[in-house]
Amino acid sequence: MTQYRVCDFQAFGQHFDIEYRFPDLELLPEEGAAEDLADGLSMSVAAGRIDENSLNSGFRFTFSDLEILHSYESVSFGHAPLLLIIVLDGQVELKVGAVELTLEPGMAASLQLHPDYALQAVQHPQPRLRAVTLAYDPQGADIGRAASPTLQRLLACVQEPLHRWSVPQALQSQLSDSFDQALPELQQALVLEGLALQLVGLGVPEGQPLRETSPVSHQQQQRLELVRQQLEFSPEKDHTLAELAELAAMSQSGLRSKFRATYGVSVFEYRRQCRMALAQQFLERGFSVQQTAHKVGYRHATNFATAFRRHFGVSPKRGSTRRHI
Repeated sequence: MTQYRVCDFQAFGQHFDIEYRFPDLELLPEEGAAEDLADGLSMSVAAGRIDENSLNSGFRFTFSDLEILHSYESVSFGHAPLLLIIVLDGQVELKVGAVELTLEPGMAASLQLHPDYALQAVQHPQPRLRAVTLAYDPQGADIGRAASPTLQRLLACVQEPLHRWSVPQALQSQLSDSFDQALPELQQALVLEGLALQLVGLGVPEGQPLRETSPVSHQQQQRLELVRQQLEFSPEKDHTLAELAELAAMSQSGLRSKFRATYGVSVFEYRRQCRMALAQQFLERGFSVQQTAHKVGYRHATNFATAFRRHFGVSPKRGSTRRHI
């Protein structure tokens, strides 16, 4: 069993652009206490096993089987068009912008990793945390192994900050077995490639239609995506059309027409959908209607209740109990 110390996490973070924080450990000694700093860096945070496998296609698996000895937080500032986090045992808390969720055994989250909207994760002390992270980086693929058109279109459908989904039991077993079996390198790569494609297929949000050729240029689409992410990750803010148009480097009328043509809804209809999805999460976590209204950007709970009822067909109070019925 390997002991993972503070310095080990920091070295890992430098390689993958992740900042680690250790709230339970005192890592800022008094001036001149170099020995205390060295002791802090050598303190064990977790014990167990971490395996990494990078595939020629651009997929990278990280499998963790750890006992968490001290709480730690990670903030990911990197970039990836797709990141999947699967929990097999234990619990992980995730946050992107205003969106928060907790992953428990058998649950997974899909997201696009973007430095402007860092992924925050918290691991509390627990006897066993088994998790699988799958990152896709097309720039890491070998020449000639670029993503297929189907995969590229699937990746374009990942539009939620944190899309939570359930992992079939059979696939959970396959993930566990794949890291315990001693297979030849080529065979192991093929097995992991197949698992990666299964996970991507399941991790794409349901109901997201595959977009055909965009009516705007590639450069305009990238700028529109910045606007969409701004609305997605901070729907509680009072975004103005003028501010969003400046972000997209377009006129206000151009943003209105191009956003609708690309995403199928108006700019502020999209923000409303994001607010309702976020509101449902807060209600399911036990926040009151009044608290939820303020958290998602409504000044008055009555206006929020009306919008929620129009969107979901039920009142916020009934909506908060749906998951537990």
